[in-house]
Amino acid sequence: MPLQTQPLGSALKTLALLEAIAESGSGVRISDLARRVGALRGTVYQQLVTLVAAGWMERREDGTYCLTLRAARIGHAALEQASLGERVIPNMERLAAELSHTVSLAIADRDAALIVQRVEPGRVLRSDLRVGTRMPMARSASGRVLAAFATGEELAAMRTDGVSIPAEADLKAIRARRYEVSNSGSFQGIMAVAVPIFAADRRCLAALSVSSHAGDLDVQHVANALRFHARDISRMVSGQRTADFDAEHGTTEARSGATA
Repeated sequence: MPLQTQPLGSALKTLALLEAIAESGSGVRISDLARRVGALRGTVYQQLVTLVAAGWMERREDGTYCLTLRAARIGHAALEQASLGERVIPNMERLAAELSHTVSLAIADRDAALIVQRVEPGRVLRSDLRVGTRMPMARSASGRVLAAFATGEELAAMRTDGVSIPAEADLKAIRARRYEVSNSGSFQGIMAVAVPIFAADRRCLAALSVSSHAGDLDVQHVANALRFHARDISRMVSGQRTADFDAEHGTTEARSGATA
């Protein structure tokens, strides 16, 4: 029986440091990073020096550290390898123009829904819902959709890790209607509607959402538009013909401009 290879502890710690920096939203100081990751300042400084040498980080004149655009390139490559990437943007742009609201794409990232792509309709939504934002799985529309359409193994892992997720009855209801609504659950004054995007194996890849100020969305109309574009994206990602995709997934959404 082959020996199980153990992960490199130093690599795991450096990756955890990168995640802490990404979640900071701006330049961060060594002392703050050390507190966040629970490490000694000297250890964190050595990791930062290594990341700077590798081109992942840069040190600003004020002594703070921030990610370079290399991280963005890796993130873009991850989207491409997940069969999403730039191919999703045209649909998102059409949806944003059609509804005049912000459109976002989020993926499940451990205990949160992580926004990885965002398109504005020409007017800026004044909120913190930017690329890189992490939203609670239980309280955001995207997070609840990702939890509802997660596999049994993924849900079990979330529960084991103590991630807060909706009750099973709520997940079942989301699966039945194939969309979810959140109203000021995570970001005060912001309302969102989200739907799932599927891979060829029926695995949920991401959540597509529309957000705006609370009371500014016609939920059913937005849900219809989202489901139409999500179906188109899912079919494109899976490489299936429309009829074959509809037969397998049971989706025959009307065009997004149809009456709610």
